[in-house]
Amino acid sequence: MGDDFDALERACARFYYREAELLDRAEFPAWLALMHPLIDYRVPVRTTRDNRDGDGFSARAFFMQEDHGSLSLRVQRLGSPYNWAENPRTRTRRIVGNVRLGAQEGEDLRVDSNLVVFCHRADAAAPLMLSCERQDVLRRHEGRWTLAKRMALLDSTVLGHESLSVFL
Repeated sequence: MGDDFDALERACARFYYREAELLDRAEFPAWLALMHPLIDYRVPVRTTRDNRDGDGFSARAFFMQEDHGSLSLRVQRLGSPYNWAENPRTRTRRIVGNVRLGAQEGEDLRVDSNLVVFCHRADAAAPLMLSCERQDVLRRHEGRWTLAKRMALLDSTVLGHESLSVFL
């Protein structure tokens, strides 16, 4: 594939490792800085009906459907003392793997990856585990990679949480 491809693949993997580190350390403003101003961030609901013609995900129902403005509000809320849903904060550990580069068109690069998030709440004996495939578009913006689009396809149909309060 060549040195350029290898360097690009390493840069993408570093982007995802840095993103996971920021989220696991609850450095949400720094994480938000990785987002492109026109971010489209979605986590669709998985369907269980026979869906031979579709991909198994709802086109109308989402656990999360965010843009930069709504992500900014979520980050502000997470930093607020009035954030009762995340008090105490969910402790997370993200494992990112199988980073796969796709087509590059201009400043956009399609990158897929797999993610497992271990979510520890309060003093629960066992973590909740979320796993998904992420279909992303990374975009060069002001000389660096930013996340322009994310479609996180959860493996489970039921969250096991009252709500999805962590970023995937």
